[in-house]
Amino acid sequence: MPAQMATKAASPLVRGNAFGEWRHWGADQWSTRYSPLDQINASNFDSLKVAWEWKGGAFGKDEYFRATPLYANGRLFTVATTRRVVTALDPETGETLWMYRLEEGIRWQKAPRQFAGRGLAYWNSGGKERVLVTTPGYHLVSLDAKTGRPDPLFGKGGVVDLMEGLGYPMVKLAVDDSGPLIISDAAPYRQAKPGETWDDVKKIGADGTVGILGQIAASSPPMVVGNVLIVGNSSIHGYYPIRASNPIGIIRAFDIPTGRLLWKFNLVPQPGEFGADTWKNGSKQGTKGVGKTDAWAPYAADEAAGLVYIPVGMPLMDEYGGHRPGDNLFGNSLVALDVKTGLRKWHFQMVHHDIWDYDTPMAPNLMDVTIDGKPRKIVAQPTKQGWLYVFDRITGQPIWPMPETPVLKSGIPGEVSAPTQPIPTKPAPYSQQGLVEADLIDYTPAIRDSALALAKKCRMGPYYIPPAARDGKDATGFTCAWYAPGASGGVNIDGGATIDPETGMIYVASITGLSTTALQNDPCSEFAYSSPANNCGLIGALPAPPGYKPPENVGFAGRASGSNIGGISIAKPKEFGGITAYNLMTGDKAWWMPNAGFIKQTSRDPLFAGVTLPPLGGRGQAQAMTTKTLVIYGTGRSGGLPGEPPKLFALDKKTGKQIGALQIPAKTTAMPMTFLHKGQQYIVFATGAEENTSLVALKLPRK
Repeated sequence: MPAQMATKAASPLVRGNAFGEWRHWGADQWSTRYSPLDQINASNFDSLKVAWEWKGGAFGKDEYFRATPLYANGRLFTVATTRRVVTALDPETGETLWMYRLEEGIRWQKAPRQFAGRGLAYWNSGGKERVLVTTPGYHLVSLDAKTGRPDPLFGKGGVVDLMEGLGYPMVKLAVDDSGPLIISDAAPYRQAKPGETWDDVKKIGADGTVGILGQIAASSPPMVVGNVLIVGNSSIHGYYPIRASNPIGIIRAFDIPTGRLLWKFNLVPQPGEFGADTWKNGSKQGTKGVGKTDAWAPYAADEAAGLVYIPVGMPLMDEYGGHRPGDNLFGNSLVALDVKTGLRKWHFQMVHHDIWDYDTPMAPNLMDVTIDGKPRKIVAQPTKQGWLYVFDRITGQPIWPMPETPVLKSGIPGEVSAPTQPIPTKPAPYSQQGLVEADLIDYTPAIRDSALALAKKCRMGPYYIPPAARDGKDATGFTCAWYAPGASGGVNIDGGATIDPETGMIYVASITGLSTTALQNDPCSEFAYSSPANNCGLIGALPAPPGYKPPENVGFAGRASGSNIGGISIAKPKEFGGITAYNLMTGDKAWWMPNAGFIKQTSRDPLFAGVTLPPLGGRGQAQAMTTKTLVIYGTGRSGGLPGEPPKLFALDKKTGKQIGALQIPAKTTAMPMTFLHKGQQYIVFATGAEENTSLVALKLPRK
C-alpha cells in the first residue's frame, strides 16, 4: 500500500512529526529532512506542475528568502521579509489566512541578523496549537496557530523579551543614523541621553525602545521538545568587527504554555563553570576577547532520551584569536543538554581555538542504525571543515576514531594556535581540505610547474592551515595561506544533510573550493589583526591615525581568483561538493553527484593549448530532502549550470542516478519540504531576493 494512503489516526508522532506533515524546520526533531511519502516518485516526478506561488515580497524585502515552511494540521506556516512576518497559508491555494508582525523600532533597525530567520516552531498539545517565532530584535512570540493572535497566557501579551535576563542592564536606546547595523558592528544603537526624543524627519534619536547595549539576535527557529522550547541566539558577523567583546552565546529553555524561563546554559563558561579554564585570559562577560560563540544554526533533539543537541559557532573574530588564547569551549562544539534541566550531558569540540571561521553551521542529524552487528543511537554533525563527525548520541563517544593530530602552527604575532585538532578517520571528507602538491593540476609538466609555483606563494598544508599576516610580520615568511574549505564550507546553512532513517544513509550537500587568507591590522578596530577591512570613519569605530590610507582589496573579493591560472583552478577536480552519500552503518562513501551536473572547463591561456580539461562539478550548495524513494534537491541560489534554466532534481537514493529534472520558476534559496494535504502530496520551496521572494508549491496533475 502506498505510504500516502495510511491514515494519520493510525500513525502516532514519529520523531515529533505526524505522518504527511512537516512540523519542524528539519521535518522532525531528529532533523532528518525525511518524509515517508511516495505519491511523487521516479515515474511521475517530471510531471509535477506549479500549484500556486505565494508572493512573500508583498510583505516587504529580504536579503534572500531562506525560510523552510512548516505544515501541521491542515495549514502551512512561514516567515518572510527582514521583519519576520509570520503567515499561515491555505496549502491547497497559497491564500494567506492570517499574518502577524511585531513592531520593534530601533531594535529591528539595528538587528545583527535582519532577515527572515529560516523558519518557525510549531507546538500542539491538548487541543492548543501555537506557532512560535524569534524576531530580528530578539523577542519570542507565541501565536495561536488558528488565528495568528498572540497567546495572552504567554509572557507579556504573547511576547517574551529575550534581551531580559542576560546579565546586562536594560536601557533606553537611540540611534545617530537611519540605516541598519554595518557588518560587523559599526553604526550600532547606543544608550539614549536623558530627555532624548525621536526626530521623525531625520529618523534619529530615541524612540522609546529599550534593550541591552550589545548586538544579539536569533537567526534560526527555536526547537520544540514536548512542552519545552529551546532558544539560542546569534551574534554579529565575525568577519571584521570593531569591538573586542560582545554578548556571549546562550541557550535557554522556556515553558511553551506560559513563556516561563526554565533554565539557561552559557556557551562561554563563566568563572567557576566547566570549561572556563579554556579561556586563558578569562571568560567573564565583558572581558576583552570574550563574546560571540553563538549557536546560530537550527538544533535537533531526541525527546525519548531527553536531550537536545546544540551545534555551536566560533568565538569572537573569524580568522584571528590572539585576544582569546586557549581552546575556547564551547566554541565549535556539539553540546548535548538535558531538556528538563539544561545540564550538559556531553560535548565534543571539533575545532580547538578556531581561526578559520568554521562555525558549526547546521543542525545535526539523528539516526538509529546497526554498526558491527549492534544497534546504535547516533548523531552526525555536518561541518564547514569538510568532515562529518559521528557520535553515539547518548554518550558522546565517537563512532569511529578522531585522534588528536598535530597541525601547523600560526606565525602571526600574538596568535597561539592549537597544536592539535581531532581528525575523523571516517567518513571520508566531502570537500577539498588544504592544499598539498598531490592536489595540483598536472596535465602537462609545464602546467604542473606553473601550478606549483603559484601554490608556493602561499602557505601550504593538508588541512587547518593558519592564516598568514599580510604585513610581512608572519614568522613563517608567508603573506598569505591557502584556505580550503573556506568560510562558506564544506557545509553551510544553505546546504546541510538529509537522511534516510530506514536505510542508515546520509546525503550531504556541500560546496568545495580553494581560496586564500591574508590578515592585516585595521587601526580603527580593537583587534590586532582581522580580514582586510576598513572600519575607519564608521559610526562606533576608533579614530583613524594620522596619515591613514585605506587598504586595497578589503572584504572577501578576489580571494578565490588567486588560485587560478588562465581561469583554471590549480587544484584538481575531485568528487567534492555536490551531494555525497554515506552509509552510516559502515562509514563508507556510497556515491557522489555534482550539483545539477558538470561544467565544461576551457581556457584561452596558451599553457592549456591542446589540453582536454576535465569537467567541474556544478557550483553552489544543493538544498536537499529525502522521501520514501527519492533524494530531491534544488541547486541553491548560486548553483545550476551556465545557460540552463532553474531546475529541481530527483535522484535514486540507492545509486545517486538522476531520474528527474523539472524546470521551476526560479532557483531554490532554502531547503524544500513536502507534505500531504487532502490526499495530495505537495513540494514547497522558497525562492528569490529583495522584493521578489516567493514560495512555490508543486503537485501532480489530477488524473
